[in-house]
Amino acid sequence: MKKPKLSTLHRKAWKLQSEWIRRSENGVCFTCDRHEDWKSMQAGHYIHGKKMDFMPLNIHCQCPRCNKWLHGSSGIYAERLIAKYGEHPVAQLRESSKNEHKFTISELEELIIKYTNLIAEIK
Repeated sequence: MKKPKLSTLHRKAWKLQSEWIRRSENGVCFTCDRHEDWKSMQAGHYIHGKKMDFMPLNIHCQCPRCNKWLHGSSGIYAERLIAKYGEHPVAQLRESSKNEHKFTISELEELIIKYTNLIAEIK
């Protein structure tokens, strides 16, 4: 039996997580409070990098304007993260972005199961 590629699993896990974030945050942009249907929103990162793709604190619903055209509105994103979670967790997030981590097949498969189940709970 052929094993799935890491990149294929990463893409699938990201797609599911993105859907869950946009649905669970009710299509409200984390940085500008704009509200749209979850399908027209995006899952925006505070800190970019494949390692950071599956850190819940790092990813929130964003409108395409904030996420794409304003490059994530990182200043506002940081302020809102600190207001919501506190300075210490955000500092830990920044620190963890410096460490290397490559996701394994089993980690990505667990994420796929996790987000599939979370989406089913919301529907």
